[in-house]
Amino acid sequence: MSSNNTEASQSCASADVGTNCESSQAESVKAVRDTYDKIMKLFDRYNGTDKKEEREGVINEVSACINHLTTVENKDVYPLIRTQSHPEGLEICEETHSQVRLVLDKLMRLTADIDKKDYDSEVEKLRDAVKDLKSKDENLFKCNQL
Repeated sequence: MSSNNTEASQSCASADVGTNCESSQAESVKAVRDTYDKIMKLFDRYNGTDKKEEREGVINEVSACINHLTTVENKDVYPLIRTQSHPEGLEICEETHSQVRLVLDKLMRLTADIDKKDYDSEVEKLRDAVKDLKSKDENLFKCNQL
């Protein structure tokens, strides 16, 4: 892992709670929401620059935040929801996570300057996929009173 990717991962994790069993349900949900906010701000930062290195750095940060988000949800949030009375929608959220991962994986194989048109298109697809996942997660949280 590059130092930029390590820094991005630490930045995302430091703003949120850890993913241990002691983390309360409310803290875990807050961590998910905070991570979504950070990801959306990163997309805004991406759109605010034309520099290849900065754009790729921002996407590396987005990737680290998505990895962190997935970890928190898989270890802390989704298992709790499975035990709740209203786990409907959980499967859809898990499928949407997979879709986000597919778009991110495709994007990570591109280069911002060589593949500029495709790169920008995939970034937009990723942003839309993350927005969709956030919306589905929020609906899931609401149904489970989180």
